[in-house]
Amino acid sequence: MQELKCCITAPGHSRKMRIYSVLTFMAYCCLLKAFTITVPKDLYVVEYGSNVTLECRFPVDKQLNLLVLVVYWEMEDKKIIQFVNGKEDLNVQHSSYHGRAQLLKDQLSLGKAALQITDVKLQDAGVYCCLISYGGADYKRITLKVNAPYHKIYHTISVDPVTSEHELMCQAEGYPEAEVIWTSSNHQVLSGKTSITSSQREEKLFNVTSTLRINTTADEIFYCTFRRLGHEENNTAELVIPEPYPDPAKKRNHLVILGAVFLFLHVTLAVIFCLKRNVRMLDVEKCGTQDMNSKQQNATQFEET
Repeated sequence: MQELKCCITAPGHSRKMRIYSVLTFMAYCCLLKAFTITVPKDLYVVEYGSNVTLECRFPVDKQLNLLVLVVYWEMEDKKIIQFVNGKEDLNVQHSSYHGRAQLLKDQLSLGKAALQITDVKLQDAGVYCCLISYGGADYKRITLKVNAPYHKIYHTISVDPVTSEHELMCQAEGYPEAEVIWTSSNHQVLSGKTSITSSQREEKLFNVTSTLRINTTADEIFYCTFRRLGHEENNTAELVIPEPYPDPAKKRNHLVILGAVFLFLHVTLAVIFCLKRNVRMLDVEKCGTQDMNSKQQNATQFEET
């Protein structure tokens, strides 16, 4: 079994040593009867952050004897799974796979050595090797490719208070590098400024930010398209210029004017009310005076009579 592992995990050995190991392995397989591993797929292409299950199949007669079964999963020089004597030894698992890689033990009785990897990273891409010993021995290689398109595009629209220009910004993370193409609703290509940095989430991931400064009006539509180098798939975001926000200073001026108008109307109504009230009082006093004069005249005429 040790020779079999060397055949798989000998990245630092010389070419002669590798040839020797392969010949040793072939002789070993002949001695241990005919035992062949098959794979439903030798190439998996998955998206960054998704889950994937790599599968190797081996022959099982009647009931599986876990104490005899040996399963190894490796990727280049990284050990991922070591299943021996019915137990999985996580102590040998490479740190980059901790908490993300496991052997699906419920599939073993079906003759499937399935390696499940969750939250796939860019660093997970590479050639995996499954090695199985069960009355015989064999191994197969499986290639995993990780695709990281620029799906989630964050965008903002702001206005320069000095120049009144609109600044449009689009930002996304992916792999490999991408160029950003700005276009208007009439398909005119515009000139933007793009910067590329490393992502804080993962070293191999690129953070691409692009800005476009332009004089435009409300309801105009612009598009930022992320085009990955060497890939046909593009990702596009649509930016619609909103209605201009009201100027706070103008809003305050409007409130002041409305307040002044309201106060003026209030004072005017109060003055009118007071004037009308005074007029009524004068009319009443005048009527009272006329009544007194009439009474005095009547009294005088009565005395003369």
